[in-house]
Amino acid sequence: MPRSRLGPLAIETKLGDHPSQSSVWRAIHVQQKRAVAVKVFPAPFGGTPEARSAFAAEWDLLKQIQHPAIVRCYGGGFEETDAYLAHELIEGPTLASELERRSRLSWESVLDLAEALSGALESLHEKEIVYGVLQPEKVLFAGLSPVLIDVRIDRVNSLYRTKRAVTAQEMTFWSPELAKNANAFSVHTDLYSLGATLYTALTGRAVVSGNSVEEVRGNILYEKPQSPASIVMDCPVWLDKLIMQILEKDPKDRPPSAAAVTLALKEVRRRAMSRAGVAEHVSHGFSPLNVTDQKERDEARILLGHGALEVDEDETVAKPEWYDRAIILVLGLIVIASMITYTLWPLNEKQMKARAEELLARENRNALNQAKVSFLVPMLEKYPDGEHVDWVNEQLDRVEMLQAEHVLEVKLKINRPLSNEGERLYAEAYEFEKFGDVATALDRYRSMETLLADNETYKPFVNLARRQIASIEENGVEQGEAARIIQGKLDQADESLQNGNIIAARKIWYSIVDLYGNNGNVAPLVSKAQKLIADNGIQEQEPTE
Repeated sequence: MPRSRLGPLAIETKLGDHPSQSSVWRAIHVQQKRAVAVKVFPAPFGGTPEARSAFAAEWDLLKQIQHPAIVRCYGGGFEETDAYLAHELIEGPTLASELERRSRLSWESVLDLAEALSGALESLHEKEIVYGVLQPEKVLFAGLSPVLIDVRIDRVNSLYRTKRAVTAQEMTFWSPELAKNANAFSVHTDLYSLGATLYTALTGRAVVSGNSVEEVRGNILYEKPQSPASIVMDCPVWLDKLIMQILEKDPKDRPPSAAAVTLALKEVRRRAMSRAGVAEHVSHGFSPLNVTDQKERDEARILLGHGALEVDEDETVAKPEWYDRAIILVLGLIVIASMITYTLWPLNEKQMKARAEELLARENRNALNQAKVSFLVPMLEKYPDGEHVDWVNEQLDRVEMLQAEHVLEVKLKINRPLSNEGERLYAEAYEFEKFGDVATALDRYRSMETLLADNETYKPFVNLARRQIASIEENGVEQGEAARIIQGKLDQADESLQNGNIIAARKIWYSIVDLYGNNGNVAPLVSKAQKLIADNGIQEQEPTE
């Protein structure tokens, strides 16, 4: 276990799904009072001057990487025989723990995951940085947003790296090139491990089998995984084909770049949201009607609910079953044509409203966005004076309000900077509400209405404020309660301190100072919180990198 201090950082508890094996700790930057995740690298004698210089140059480069799906690096440092990197703290589950809890993710969630991770790899590759081996343990969820962690510039040659032996499970995310040469990292190995991660998230299975490292290593080279669509029946054929292409054994057969994968994922989403049906599957080879290879044809027929065709080795052509006769195939094509017509026939206003209501009722982010993009916005464009225009505007306001709330929650969760006055004012008001001072929160929400109601840009946050105002007024509110609430929080902090939980107590004291530092009516209580911080804090020192 590292010492209790690393430079300006006060070390607290271990992080990770398996803390006993983890080298990542939760820490507090004493001067900035910011929680961070710090990865510690023990090195004999602290390393050579050359190694230390290279590591310092690495964290300078890592600090320059800014992407919403990549964890922020704040810098690093040395302390005697230890080196460390400090990152933003994301207190969410890993993809690995989510898969352990849920077995697998829906294809819609996997598509969201794929878009975020391919964008992250694209950003790294543009800077000529190869990630290494992407796997579920390296993906954290900040709210609903996946974030790639543990980015390094040089995993092979750096003295400061994790030297734990790879497990059989971790090796299932290695590409065939890495199975032959463990240092053969490249853009193509990144793409393969992305595909393996998506495959595992979608199917709940590893790409290859094996109980030992050597068994998995051999299977990586020769074992072909079962297609996701044959395991997950509602998986769109386009997502299935893309994942299988990324998992090709030969790097030349994979997409050429992460940018190409990102582009392909946009096409997958477009097709998936267009409600294309059986006809699209047929045209993309997902049917025995246009598969000529006997083995592929049998697999497709079984997948569609038929048995494999019996082929007599003494006959050159097998006798077709009744459902393969010409008249039946013609009738089938007529049915498919009818389905195409039904699918592509323009919807009227009433039908579009019904489709939108169906999606809105699901109350999840993907469904709300699909309702907005596919039906609500097109309804306004197609029927600007329609019967349901007021309802459409009301639903659009609600969807945009919920989307703005989600974005703000993610930013606050991962300490991202707020980008406009609406976010800032709503976040401040909501902090008072969470603290229990609903009277002050109500005043802040009402001031948002006054200040921002005339600016269309801030409409989602004004609607959020109005929602909170209605909720507070419905439950009732007592004015002048700030002092009582603060005293209650101080008592709660005192109880935590007596129980030995100084972190919880310190968090309450900091909240009081941050929220009420400029409120003269409760100045004595704020001063008390500041004194408690000083009496029970850690001696501060200048930050170092």
